[in-house]
Amino acid sequence: MKTCQLLGLIILFLSTTGPALGHHSTANFNFDDSARQTIQGVVTYWSFTNPHSFIEVDVTGEDGSVVSHTIFLTSRVALQRYGWRPSSLKAGDKVEIEGSPDYEKPNEMYLQRIVFADGKVWRRDEIAL
Repeated sequence: MKTCQLLGLIILFLSTTGPALGHHSTANFNFDDSARQTIQGVVTYWSFTNPHSFIEVDVTGEDGSVVSHTIFLTSRVALQRYGWRPSSLKAGDKVEIEGSPDYEKPNEMYLQRIVFADGKVWRRDEIAL
């Protein structure tokens, strides 16, 4: 009987660990952490969510064309520890963003540094709000 219980526990354990192994860090796989890209634009959308937050920014080119960029951040929980709030960004805010570009999508990046219109700076690896 104990063998059946042990086998049942092993099967239960193995069936619940699969989803955890499926999650990966966006910074390690999608983005080139050795490269940097800087954009200046206007926030159009701010998603302060788990598992990853993101910012949509419209960048106006020299020819007047507007290109939307998506900037990925860490989770809402981690951002809250750094002092971020839902009110930290809003549509219409002017920002400068430096990030690690996506390997395949030129209009996506992972945030390294953001400079707010009032001069506040936040770097991914420090609290500076």
